[in-house]
Amino acid sequence: MMKETITLQLQQYTEVWRENNVVYEEWAKGKGLSYFELLTLLSLVEAEEDCTQTDICKQWLFPKQTVHCILKNFEKREWILLLPLERDRRNKRILFTPQGKAFAEKVIDELHRHERQVWQKLGGKRAKALLESTALFNQYFREKETDAHS
Repeated sequence: MMKETITLQLQQYTEVWRENNVVYEEWAKGKGLSYFELLTLLSLVEAEEDCTQTDICKQWLFPKQTVHCILKNFEKREWILLLPLERDRRNKRILFTPQGKAFAEKVIDELHRHERQVWQKLGGKRAKALLESTALFNQYFREKETDAHS
């Protein structure tokens, strides 16, 4: 009985996890972006210093080709400029154009505002439980993965 309950819960968790991704994908589409483009904009807006394609790939575990295509698309829309880094000429820092900065900040501000409203509606207790449970799930998942390779 316990195994069946866990299997059912895992199926439900996977369904909720997928739905969470779909919710963000749909939100992004409403702004004329793909989910990956939204996350790339998020990286660029929140970057504290020079941001490169490699930084974005590492942050989201995106393939280089995916980020490259997104950046080329952003360049075509005249949202960004790609300039060689002084310390490593092979890598390029990504800079917003004034038009790109305005668009990105507007979209990311809307996203943050929407997420804050959802978080507020969730309430302190549920929000804390969600964070703690998700962090614990990730920790246990990593531990199990480490155990399997030992």
